Amino acid sequence: MSWMNPRRDWYLRGLHAIFALLLVDGGAARADYFHLIEGGRIEGEVVSETEETYTIRTSMGVFDIEKARVVKRVISVSPWARYEAEKSKHPDTADGHFAMAQWCRRNGLRAEQKTHLTRAIELDPNHADARSSLGFVLEDGRWVLPQKKRARKPSEEDLEARRKARRDEELVRKAVAEWTVKIQAIYRGRLEGEPPVSEKFRDGRRQILEVRDPLAIPGLARTLAQGKASTRRLLVESMSQFDEAEATMNLIVIAVLDRAPQVRLAAARALDARKSEQVIGELRGALATEEEFVLRNAASALGVLRAKEAVEDLIPLLSTTTHQKVRVALPVYLDSVYDTFGYGCRYRYGGRSVYYRPSFIGVIGPAYPMGTVYYDQVQTVSVHRTEVQEALIAITGVNHGFDESAWWDWFNRNREKPAP
Repeated sequence: MSWMNPRRDWYLRGLHAIFALLLVDGGAARADYFHLIEGGRIEGEVVSETEETYTIRTSMGVFDIEKARVVKRVISVSPWARYEAEKSKHPDTADGHFAMAQWCRRNGLRAEQKTHLTRAIELDPNHADARSSLGFVLEDGRWVLPQKKRARKPSEEDLEARRKARRDEELVRKAVAEWTVKIQAIYRGRLEGEPPVSEKFRDGRRQILEVRDPLAIPGLARTLAQGKASTRRLLVESMSQFDEAEATMNLIVIAVLDRAPQVRLAAARALDARKSEQVIGELRGALATEEEFVLRNAASALGVLRAKEAVEDLIPLLSTTTHQKVRVALPVYLDSVYDTFGYGCRYRYGGRSVYYRPSFIGVIGPAYPMGTVYYDQVQTVSVHRTEVQEALIAITGVNHGFDESAWWDWFNRNREKPAP
């Protein structure tokens, strides 16, 4: 980020350092939340301070922050103490370490995440989720890492493997292109501009729902995402028919980013039918964004999924205080969604097995920026997030309004106790 000015650089680091507030024993190490005048928040342990700056340790490293930029400093629990407390809840099993790795990913502890993933495959060499998270792919029944370029002269076997990969890639491109053309024809001839009650739209819907080839997913997503709300709801219905991770990836993004509430709700309900730790983990990760639209929509989706594990993430987000117009980062977490669900698979096409990996998230297209995007947002008032409240009510079955203390009291009384 060398091109950024120092203040913005600090703000982005602050975005990456946000953690969900988790409960641990009172004797644990302490840390602080630093609420910034720009509207962001940094969490870290104070290493030292002068009259003008704090030196704090965060999961990103040790940094200085000017005291003039700190609106409020709140005592919290350090992320490392929370890490140790969370680790004690998980058994020394492959699933236990994978769950712990997911927690580390959501909380920005990348080194610890890799440690737990590595331990998971030591305990269970065929743990698919852990293998995929570490970049392995399944080839002929064996987990392998994609080959890196080697300095030596390639052997004839290497050259043949490359030729086969190019043939596979060409077949995949051909299949995806053919499906895209077919789906665009259906969209333009039957769906575009048509009311959903019309005979044309119903016929187009029937044709779309008859498409069940996984290699059609990119064309379905990219084409139907351009349409009106009724067409995008049809996209959700279509994605719901596919078990492939690429369909799940598109449904997550629709549930969080689509502009129509009814489309987001349909996507969340579709995700509820395939609810998994990974799906819930990505939605919990979206809560860490400073982009209000993403945060609220992720909370709503978690409510639909009745994700009990998200209660402790949601409670601190019931209310927020905003200060002024700031430059806000639009969702960095899309990178994580693609990394989690955009892995490659083999499909049957033209009588042979071909390798395919989605090159982008279909509903937003290849031109959509996957990095950090900035826009202006006025943050001047204290607000209650009704989406977070409604999610907590849906998950818990009780209603404590916006009383954060009452919600924490409920959580402490009802959370699962660790096994002895």
